[in-house]
Amino acid sequence: MHRKTNIAYELPSTVKSLNDNWLTTYQCSAILAAAFAEIEIHFLSFVKDNMNFQQDHLESPARHALVILTYCALFLFIGAAASGLILTDEFGELPVRASRRSDLTQRGLFEKGSLDLLQSYGAKQSSVWVSPIIVGLFSLIAGIVSLLAQVLLYVMLEESHAAKITLSVVGLYAVLPLLHFIPRPWGSNRRNNIVNSY
Repeated sequence: MHRKTNIAYELPSTVKSLNDNWLTTYQCSAILAAAFAEIEIHFLSFVKDNMNFQQDHLESPARHALVILTYCALFLFIGAAASGLILTDEFGELPVRASRRSDLTQRGLFEKGSLDLLQSYGAKQSSVWVSPIIVGLFSLIAGIVSLLAQVLLYVMLEESHAAKITLSVVGLYAVLPLLHFIPRPWGSNRRNNIVNSY
């Protein structure tokens, strides 16, 4: 038997804003991961072509490491894109699920985290370790780090000494925003980790 849907129901403004933010985040992450996966496909064909390397680097361990990093990044970006699509669907359906519930709090205070609030309005509960949120975030960050490592490794193999120094500094600078996702010590007043901050 199908549950009745209140077609006139609207999420409270705070819940709607929170849901819209998550929805936008995972739509963007899915698009970004798919674009990076396409880049990795082209880069894979590039690193497999012997014409793009000096003769003495063709069988070097660094060349093999470059190929492995490219495959890893490709798989990570595919996983991140899949997670983004799953979560886009999950948060996109939240208003419909909420419209089928009669036990929702429409006003007042909610004392738990934002994910708990969304779950109370119909978002599915899942184990932290298998959650697409954690898998998607880890895959996207690890994929980006792998992509930067590939570029730097190719630079180390084929470019001039000046280019190696310059691009190493630029590469380290490009990684700085990812430090935001590193968990903080439990005693810190800042965010402790990704899950607890939500």
